[in-house]
Amino acid sequence: MTAVLEIERSPVRAPVADPPKPSRWAVHRKSLAVLTPLLLLAGLVNGWNLHGWPGRINDDEGTYVNQAWAMLDHGGLSHYTYWYDHPFLGWAIIAGYAGLTDGFDRAPSAVMVGREVMLIAALVSCALLFLLARRLRLNRAWSGVAVFLFAVSPLAVFFHRMVFLDNLATMFILAALAAAASPRRSVGAALWSAIWFASAALCKETIVILLPALVWLLVQHTDRRTRVWNLGVFFVAFGVLVASYPVFALLKNELLPGEGHVSLGWALWWQVFGRSGSGSLLDPSSGTFSLARSWTDLDPWLLLGGAALIPAALAVRHLRPIGLALLIQVAMMCRGGYLPFAYVIALLPFAALLIAGSGDWLWARLSSRVRLPSLAVASVLAALLVLPGWVTTLRDQATVDGSANSRAATRWVIDNIGRDAVVVTDDYIWMDLKLAGFTNPVWLWKVDTDPAVMRDVLPAGAASIDYIVMADQAVSTLADLPTLRQGVVSSTEVARFGEIIVRRVHA
Repeated sequence: MTAVLEIERSPVRAPVADPPKPSRWAVHRKSLAVLTPLLLLAGLVNGWNLHGWPGRINDDEGTYVNQAWAMLDHGGLSHYTYWYDHPFLGWAIIAGYAGLTDGFDRAPSAVMVGREVMLIAALVSCALLFLLARRLRLNRAWSGVAVFLFAVSPLAVFFHRMVFLDNLATMFILAALAAAASPRRSVGAALWSAIWFASAALCKETIVILLPALVWLLVQHTDRRTRVWNLGVFFVAFGVLVASYPVFALLKNELLPGEGHVSLGWALWWQVFGRSGSGSLLDPSSGTFSLARSWTDLDPWLLLGGAALIPAALAVRHLRPIGLALLIQVAMMCRGGYLPFAYVIALLPFAALLIAGSGDWLWARLSSRVRLPSLAVASVLAALLVLPGWVTTLRDQATVDGSANSRAATRWVIDNIGRDAVVVTDDYIWMDLKLAGFTNPVWLWKVDTDPAVMRDVLPAGAASIDYIVMADQAVSTLADLPTLRQGVVSSTEVARFGEIIVRRVHA
């Protein structure tokens, strides 16, 4: 009885509640505190003087913007015959942005619409690079270093601003890698990785060379018990999405070469075998070596530093896929094939990750007594060796208006030439003339190469051309375009804006 009474008098304890789970903000606030100022810096450095620098040095920029306009204006895939030179997701994204923001009626020049998209892609890529670095177990400070290098290097700023499909493909490959490295190790992560990688390939097909590095990272971040299933989901999803492109060509009866139509098969053959090679990086007299030299002239530290650290990265487990990604791209430069002008874009995030990842690995192994002196020495070396060149180039990037001459020439044509005149020009000026109401601007690379242009716009050859507005072209270029060459020979200069010459062609 006493025991019963004691039990009855004992206080009843309330069940202990589980501690509340921290909010998503609480979990990530430290990372956001590091990333946010970096994104603001990246936006400022990459966005300041966006229209003026670099100048109009590669009219692929105009081509992709013009193709985006064609999607909005008349539902076509190109402003001329679409010949499957690249998949069209990249300029479809530009078209979507232009449609949502009324870009072609708002921007001072059509190419500016594309450059705005590139700025957004650069900022998204910075955030994804930080996420990927964290999932590779870099601490926040070194993850921030990777973003800083990727965002502020003069080489990166130069190419991030230009309207290249490689910028969009790089954004998607970073998303694919970040998904593959997800700590959840789930089938969903593999599926999203496949979706983002397919998106990268449908922007720029050459990005598929990074498939081995992505699969390696996915294998590292999957459980052995579900690895086969995860990889199966990845390859099936990626294959189905990428197959949509040849299926599209098949439905249009343009998959295989044939009489009277373009084809995906011929375009692939031309891309792989038909183009003249640029030579090997190992040959100092090659075009590839000269192009790579132009990259390192802008900034030798990011590319050469990343390449030098490839062996070290391959010795560290969590950095091996990143080292492989950079190694594959460098090896492709040594094979002697054609090297695109914008090829360097996809190298930049991996070089930045290898530098930051190597620093993180070394920092973790230094004793506390050595860390601060080492940091001080590294800071002094950076201030003496890296910053002077960066500051000089970044000052030019912020102040030089390299597109002023092209814009002035465009303004002169709009003010002084009738809208029905046949004007042969580059793809930068073409779009602005079209938006100004010109009915017959002709992209110079379509003279002699597009039967429809020769039949409908230039039936009398050079005698059908009224004006030519362009910089002087190389002799080899004019040799391949005899009608354009004849037009130049039969013309007189009527205005000049720096390197851009306005010529009136005489019948």
